[in-house]
Amino acid sequence: MYIAIEGIKGTGKSTLLETLLPCLKARLEPKQQRIAILHPTKPIPEDHHLEREFYQHQNNDAYFRLLYAARSNYHASHTDWSADLIISDRSILTSLAVRWQHANLSPVEHYEQVRAQENIIAIPDLVIQLDAPNTTLLERYAKRDRRYGQHEETLESVMNMRSSYTELYKWLSTEQTMLLIGKSIPIYSYDTAKCTVHSICQDITDAIEQNFANINSESLVKKPYSLVH
Repeated sequence: MYIAIEGIKGTGKSTLLETLLPCLKARLEPKQQRIAILHPTKPIPEDHHLEREFYQHQNNDAYFRLLYAARSNYHASHTDWSADLIISDRSILTSLAVRWQHANLSPVEHYEQVRAQENIIAIPDLVIQLDAPNTTLLERYAKRDRRYGQHEETLESVMNMRSSYTELYKWLSTEQTMLLIGKSIPIYSYDTAKCTVHSICQDITDAIEQNFANINSESLVKKPYSLVH
């Protein structure tokens, strides 16, 4: 089972993953169920030419497309996909959402293009979608001290990315798309300004245990999707 934690920058993906891991280990390791962790957007070894050029191409989308495809393929190739549970901070869905409104392609063409570039990473079986109010996100950005990614920390960027996720998930829920990718993907949405990280962890661990309990039955029924605003 592969679970991806998705969401706009600043919604708490890393915090959720850090809190979730001890909970999962406590429940799964006594049953000898193995967990693998995937960070598909994490930098790869610095000797890679794309990483060396990171600060030289902050506004170059073609460069970032290549960089994040390289990162995704690198980390996916070093992931144990035979583990009972794989959980990741972001996934290929991030790449689909980032360029959803700017691809100048049909959704199918856009998906196939990204899939061809990120050809090693799997498609998630379940997605945890995090969001928060605009004011909350902007307050969180103001507390950061980073040299990169500041173009993503504006109200316009937040609203565009939220819209892209909404359209992407609508597309993923269609019958034609489910046939294309070979499965339906349940989406669980949380407002991290309202829900505690521990309550989200509880929901996730319950969903995982239910999945393992029904491992030989049909896939989990897809819940209706509603992105938090």
